[in-house]
Amino acid sequence: MKVCILTTSFPRSKEDSAGIFLYHLSRWLVKKGVNVEVIAPHDFRCHFTENWENIQIHRFPYFFPFRLQRLCYGAGIVKNIKNDLLAILQLPCLCVSEFFYSLVMIRKIKPDIIHAHWSLPQGLIGIVLKKVLHVPCVTSIHGTDMHGLRSRIFKALNRMVIWNSDACTANSRATARLARQVGANDNIEVVPMGVDTDCFSKARNSVSLKRRFEFEGPVILFVGRLIDLKGIVYLINAMPAIVQRFPAAKAFIIGSGPMKDALVGLTENLALQKNVVFINQMAQEDLVPFYSMADIFVLPSIVNERGETEGLGVVLLEAMACGLPVIGSNVGGIPDIISHGETGLLARPEFN
Repeated sequence: MKVCILTTSFPRSKEDSAGIFLYHLSRWLVKKGVNVEVIAPHDFRCHFTENWENIQIHRFPYFFPFRLQRLCYGAGIVKNIKNDLLAILQLPCLCVSEFFYSLVMIRKIKPDIIHAHWSLPQGLIGIVLKKVLHVPCVTSIHGTDMHGLRSRIFKALNRMVIWNSDACTANSRATARLARQVGANDNIEVVPMGVDTDCFSKARNSVSLKRRFEFEGPVILFVGRLIDLKGIVYLINAMPAIVQRFPAAKAFIIGSGPMKDALVGLTENLALQKNVVFINQMAQEDLVPFYSMADIFVLPSIVNERGETEGLGVVLLEAMACGLPVIGSNVGGIPDIISHGETGLLARPEFN
């Protein structure tokens, strides 16, 4: 069987966290004997074609010169178009480029199924290609395509995608509820993303990692993109109270994103430089020792001003697979993972 994945977010390198769950999904499908071809946007200094562990990756350019491609990656499409005029102008370029590139590639690779991730624009492109090329299309909804796109025209387009896809999945019950409201269609299956338990399990070298950072106090861990909906500002604002009770406590914040400078500035304003450690994003296998050395994992996500929130929270699954207790905000898909008082703790969002 051959599957063609359409996406606007796929890791640009093994250390990149953008769309990392799609990389893991692709690896798992390959292990099951499925041929996987990924079509994703190009980014400056990326290769146009690559093969990672038998995953064939095709990256299409959507603006020239390539160094000015600003719509995808970083904070994500929804936020990029709100903050960058050039990104807004690139949106139609992306849709047109992705459609014609996918049309040519799908004719060439002849997949058995198109798997579109995010309803817009991939789902819309997928259902058009389905009509033109007679290839079944499955659309997976991840949350931002419902939370962040609430205008009348986007709702109409999302409804069209949901009705015309051969199957439609959502990554959590919260996302599925929104999709059913938008699509007026109950035929949406909840299929959450999983984690590779062969990769994510308690590491033996967590003690040496503590020695590397020269501390012995309790460790709070966050992993993810440094963007507003992750609520990291509330974790940092809570640290003075934690440090007052546990002076040696440290919060490790692992990830990259547009809010990093602001978060570092907040840490300095609160005089927490010794208690908050920022580490750039890293390859998934390199995260395991950090999960293993931590005492607790925190995902303080919020519903931001654009109505976006956590679609699922795969990092919680990774932490739990490594035997780490977890706390998450009671928003979005997080309650699908955390049963309060049983598998972790649910906290009120924006609380510190």
